[in-house]
Amino acid sequence: MPSAAKTLRVSFVQCRGTPYEVGRAQAGALAVTRKGKAFLRKKVQLPSWFKIRNEERAFRSYAPDLWEEIGGIAERLNIPMEQAVLCFGNDGLRMPTGGCSAIMSGGVYGRNYDFRPRGYEARFALVQVRGSYASIGGSHQLTGRLDGMNEHGLTIGLHLVKVLPRFPGLTSTLLVRRVLDSCATTAEAIDLLRRLPHAMKYNYSLLDAGGVAAVVEAGAGAVVVRRGDWLACTNHFQSPQLRRLNRRPAHSIGRLPPLENWAARELTAEQTFKALNFSASPAFHNYGNAQTLHTIITEPPKRRLLIGIGGDAAALEEDMMDVDFKLWVAGEDLPIEHLKGQLGLGLPSSRRPRARPQLKVQPRQ
Repeated sequence: MPSAAKTLRVSFVQCRGTPYEVGRAQAGALAVTRKGKAFLRKKVQLPSWFKIRNEERAFRSYAPDLWEEIGGIAERLNIPMEQAVLCFGNDGLRMPTGGCSAIMSGGVYGRNYDFRPRGYEARFALVQVRGSYASIGGSHQLTGRLDGMNEHGLTIGLHLVKVLPRFPGLTSTLLVRRVLDSCATTAEAIDLLRRLPHAMKYNYSLLDAGGVAAVVEAGAGAVVVRRGDWLACTNHFQSPQLRRLNRRPAHSIGRLPPLENWAARELTAEQTFKALNFSASPAFHNYGNAQTLHTIITEPPKRRLLIGIGGDAAALEEDMMDVDFKLWVAGEDLPIEHLKGQLGLGLPSSRRPRARPQLKVQPRQ
């Protein structure tokens, strides 16, 4: 467990245009970063199983616009299309072990994304791709999304249940991107997630502008939907049909009761943010190698999104951002390029609030 706070800097990349142009823009933003420069220095050898025709056939069938986007990435980075597809395509989007928590209640969606800082892309992408819905979300390998909200207010987040065995199909972050690109409602997202092939076992938490919430429990050949006026979701299947497939439910089950309690009380967006992002919260992940890296809260009817990096972001203010996504869709770019937050148990004395926030959340009146 970290003994001192560390600063996490997350970038915001804003792109508009055709799929190809958006791919170029995202790659350009990557190329000037330390990670991007390291990537361009690295020699990539194609694995024996990799066949570019098979990859293209899959993308043309399930995500044709993303194939064009990867083409823009390859051109801007000046790398072969094979390398771009391997690193930023379906197999490159494979997610390692992580833990995430979400609640959907009273028109508010709240989520913590938990993962190892070293494997975090530390970037949010705002994209307005011609032919797709505009969206904002946590980015993974440029083309994938960890979570996000689109111009219709539909919000989705992923929750790993089990990595292996891996089956032929689409990875979770590609599935989240497809939902954001093409679905306006929870019903449409459920229908899409039923039709697309799943490579691994994941939960997908959903809330739309009409207040319709759902959790899609999905794996290869199995999709079960949980619905309710309020819902909570962590990293295990809750449906009787899929419980036997759970890999490691203990810590996931332990996080569920407080989430269900908050969901049942219909907290406001600000109350939900405080409950999830408070560093002493039972939903906050700060042990082992994984930590809560970002918290997002959305109000789909308002197209509003709160983003906090690290812990106790609301108490520090500069670690938190309030986004009116309607304005961005209308053409008004965000005024910032980066947002910083604190990882670890303590805060530097210069930034420590005078009174540490207490987790006392009153129900919505």
